[in-house]
Amino acid sequence: MKHFKFKPFQIFSIATIALCCSLSTGCDNEQDVLDVETPSGEIDVDRDKDTGEVDVDVDKD
Repeated sequence: MKHFKFKPFQIFSIATIALCCSLSTGCDNEQDVLDVETPSGEIDVDRDKDTGEVDVDVDKD
């Protein structure tokens, strides 16, 4: 039975792929406070969990 050995380049490649995957997922620090859809538009209110800053988006159709 042969043992599978990693070469340094393979180890670096695997580590780089793992790092890219973990960074691409990220985390969303915004909390949806209010999301209203009406026939004439849409209102979206989000709050940042870290700073408490509130962001209001209004889209008119």
